Amino acid sequence: MTHERQTLLDSLPSSFDTGPQWLRSVRKSAAEALRERGLPNKKTEEWRFTPVRPLVDTEFARADAEALKLVSSAREGVTVRSLRQVLEQEPARLEGRLALGESEHFAALNTALFTDGLWIHVAAGVTIEEPLQLTHGFSKTTEPGVSYPRVLVTVEAGSEARLIETYAGEASEQLTNSVVEIELGPNAKLDHIRIHENLGLQVGRVEARQEADSSYRSVVVTLGGALLRFDIRALLQGQGAECRLDGAYVVDGSDHVDHHTLVEHQAPHCRSDQTYRGIASGHGTAVFDGVVLVHRGASKTEAHQENRNLLLSDTATVHTKPHLEIDTDDVICSHGATVGSLDESQLFYLRTRGIPEELARAMLTYAFIEEVVDRVSHKPTRDRLRETVLARIPAGEAIRGVP
Repeated sequence: MTHERQTLLDSLPSSFDTGPQWLRSVRKSAAEALRERGLPNKKTEEWRFTPVRPLVDTEFARADAEALKLVSSAREGVTVRSLRQVLEQEPARLEGRLALGESEHFAALNTALFTDGLWIHVAAGVTIEEPLQLTHGFSKTTEPGVSYPRVLVTVEAGSEARLIETYAGEASEQLTNSVVEIELGPNAKLDHIRIHENLGLQVGRVEARQEADSSYRSVVVTLGGALLRFDIRALLQGQGAECRLDGAYVVDGSDHVDHHTLVEHQAPHCRSDQTYRGIASGHGTAVFDGVVLVHRGASKTEAHQENRNLLLSDTATVHTKPHLEIDTDDVICSHGATVGSLDESQLFYLRTRGIPEELARAMLTYAFIEEVVDRVSHKPTRDRLRETVLARIPAGEAIRGVP
């Protein structure tokens, strides 16, 4: 089912007349902010390397909300409900949620326009061994379409869970504008794997709000895309919270991928680690912008951030900007970034051991991001990603049999 084609801003309704009053107010505020400030342009600092004019000007048809699917069954202690159903039957349970701390641009657009989604709720004291798996994809269509997936994940105190999201599709004119909100109670743990295999247009945001002693582990694997912008924000709001953000991206052809991370240390005795690695070849473009904010009073913070990039062609482009903003004393923080080509000394070493040059280059290229791929904790997913990554790097097929 599709609808009339409109630009993204023109699709905003003049009023919001359905749903609970608090949600109408949230939607109205998001729409007003969009009308006032608009969507980002080339003068918007955080978007200066990622042109979105094609998205702003294109007329999209609203795609079917059934694109978001749960592909694994729920476990005992886990409930998965339609957001629409909860909003109709128990709207008070979602009040204060579904409203990001800083909802702007495409996240605000999602807030104003999403019609359904999923609420995944993990009860207190529950450990879920098998992952919950979500997938998003478009039905085959030739006209530009847009969807607004919305997911709320609540992991109550003392619980452990794993979530795998996959965004897939081959249609270059389809836009996915997704928002995932994560709530981690005291001592809760979530292992979150997100895979971008969509060759079309993607804008996504994840926000994790963490209470005391909670743990959030994220692994993001991006395998190209006509245009991808992904923001992940971890808000360490309770003492002793920790997060680890890992990412791997591979771009080729005319792919353009842009990853932004923000970790806010709002409480003392918290720790964060970030490792993002990328491979760029052809005319591909990769962007990484990482921020660590240490608020006043967040003493005993430990935060580390690293972005490394491998350029395989003279026509590929990488923009990287990791940085720290610290407003307190007694912290341990570091950050760094590199952009370079294959290490010739390592290549020479492999060649002297009788390994053909093509195979040696492929081995070094895959080894560059293998560490991140290996952090995918679900073995079947990790094995599949390994094969997919090898298929995308030059001569990757040659090392499929190498353990």
